[in-house]
Amino acid sequence: MEDNTCKKINLLENSECSTSVHLLYLERCRRAISHDPFIPIKLQRFISDHTTTFLPIDDVTVENSVADLSISDDTLPPQHGEVRITLEEKYITPSTMKMHPVKKWYRRTVPDCITCHQAWLIIHALVTVALCILYFTHIMEISAGTIAICELLFGVLVRNEIFIAILHQLVALIPYFKYEFNRMLHCIGGLHVSAVIGAFFWLLISLICESHGLVVRITGGIILFLIIFLSLTALPIIRRRFHNTFEHIHRYVGWTSLIILVIHVVFLQLDKFHSFNTEALFNAPVLILISIITIIFLPWICVRKVLVQFNQPSKDLTVITFPRALYPYGSTTRISLDGHEWHAFAIALTDPCIDQHSILVAAVGDWTKSLAEACRTNKLPEHIWIRRIKGLGFMYSIHAYRRVLIVCTGAGIAPALPYIKDPLPTTHTHLLWIAKQHENNYGESIWKLVQKIHPHFTLHDTSISGRPGVQLVEDNFWKTNSQAVFIVSNEKFTNEVTNALWRKGIPCFGALFDS
Repeated sequence: MEDNTCKKINLLENSECSTSVHLLYLERCRRAISHDPFIPIKLQRFISDHTTTFLPIDDVTVENSVADLSISDDTLPPQHGEVRITLEEKYITPSTMKMHPVKKWYRRTVPDCITCHQAWLIIHALVTVALCILYFTHIMEISAGTIAICELLFGVLVRNEIFIAILHQLVALIPYFKYEFNRMLHCIGGLHVSAVIGAFFWLLISLICESHGLVVRITGGIILFLIIFLSLTALPIIRRRFHNTFEHIHRYVGWTSLIILVIHVVFLQLDKFHSFNTEALFNAPVLILISIITIIFLPWICVRKVLVQFNQPSKDLTVITFPRALYPYGSTTRISLDGHEWHAFAIALTDPCIDQHSILVAAVGDWTKSLAEACRTNKLPEHIWIRRIKGLGFMYSIHAYRRVLIVCTGAGIAPALPYIKDPLPTTHTHLLWIAKQHENNYGESIWKLVQKIHPHFTLHDTSISGRPGVQLVEDNFWKTNSQAVFIVSNEKFTNEVTNALWRKGIPCFGALFDS
């Protein structure tokens, strides 16, 4: 009897035809053969709320010995290479991912309106309160001016590409609370803002509570005014409307503030030591100031003008190819046509054989549309400016997971291409690419790369199926048994998906437009 049962199960699992069976019947047969004790079946989340699901099987013909099993007449026709398992409705229950007790407490306690940026502000505010207690009780013998300079150093440091890359590599190794640590790292711009606010606060305390000379007070007042001015221009409503103006103000006013800070520190040391001796030169404020200058100007020291190649598969997509190819997955590069206006893009493809890397530029903004138009009319320069120091984007956090779903819309396929061309040995990736007429708009090379090199992909053509919603992403997440979702899309769709999946307990990372 056991031989006949084994034969039925093997034929069922290796069948090419559509067969409907009861899951409990199949499990009961397996237990009878193996003599294993009864274990309650733990059902996983299904692709949808329907009572049927599809599983891939091998291409082996099925015999008539399984014909006695019940077959449903009202189900959809099966696809090639699929076996259909019909489950009783009472055994299908909504599933929730296992959640750590700390996460459960966080979900119950912390309101949804508190973002990661605001979490950085809260953390930094608590640290500032602790420092205030130590400062005003004279437990900590350090001047408020030194703390203000430290805050400026920290605010500049968290915007440095090298420092961010090191943090990405370290955080990807953390085995617990992966989503929380990686998400906070992606929103580290909140720490940049809070550090500048802290610098303003401590410099104000220094000017009020400590005795200084006239020059120190004047330079300190100017720095306070410039911090307020920069903060106002960095407000989201102004930054988004006048983005290019904001970039120029932030850069040149920031450099002006740095020059004034140098004068401020010099006279601060003169007030304290009355001369520039060895003790004054190797004091904490001077060393911190040197670190700030190095961090700010290092990326600009590594700016180079290089020969590039332009290719335009369609009118809305431009491929730019640069020299050198040895960059890690998830790397980003900054380019400029004139050396003044800079834009960041993800490195899409690298070719070590010819030592080149490429980026994809979609015509979605004013600058990218003008670039596409100039490429069509052959008005682009042969050499453009690039930064030799490359940063790491949020896609590098893929290294923290074993199975991920990458969701891309349009030219957002660029950051995913390195993981498609040369898959990570430690991470299985499944691609969901949402676009309009993929092959026609994105070129034969990218199309063949996705079709032939990467077998795990799902294409959604918006010209046929229309614009998708969050449900498509969630369905593919459960279908591929992924641990996290990484989405590269426009701001509206990214926020919609990340917020919806977060509320369902699904780790989801998206590109930040105001990090």
